[in-house]
Amino acid sequence: MEYRVTMLFLGMCLLASQWMTCESRNSVPENLDQSISELNKFYGEKAGELHNGQPVFLLVLKDLKVKFEETEQKLLMSIIIETYSRIFTRMHNESKDEDVRERLDHVLDHLNKIQENYFPGKSAELKTYAEVLWAIKENDPMVQRKALYELKKVYREATQLRHGNNKDRRRRQTKNLKRQKSDRS
Repeated sequence: MEYRVTMLFLGMCLLASQWMTCESRNSVPENLDQSISELNKFYGEKAGELHNGQPVFLLVLKDLKVKFEETEQKLLMSIIIETYSRIFTRMHNESKDEDVRERLDHVLDHLNKIQENYFPGKSAELKTYAEVLWAIKENDPMVQRKALYELKKVYREATQLRHGNNKDRRRRQTKNLKRQKSDRS
């Protein structure tokens, strides 16, 4: 009896690990994959037009893990997903085909879920701050005087952040070096 329970448990573990491995390799759910394929058919996936050397998101995605820390990666991915949501919302609003609208709704639902579950936090708030900063009128004399007046405080804060990041980076590098040395031993 105990042998059967053990074998059942091991079998369940094996199935779960295969499911997790399969899920991580192809993390696009089958029903979402199907909706994307149907939308590609509807909107006319023409290789000549789509593969003209000017990707929309893939260049950013390519550099994401190489150039940025994890928190920066999450922020950028959140912005990418939000941009996809805006694009597909516009496509949804402009489409007169009900089937296409349903598929776009399905894709938007998945994008919203991944945004909520994997990239929660302050990305919307950060985007708002960025928009406020980008909207500052550099040619306004009052803005120029205020900026000059506030510069010392801002410069101190930037210096403190930079030094804090350097300490964290040194800690990570030290941990990685120790781990590499222990792996060699």
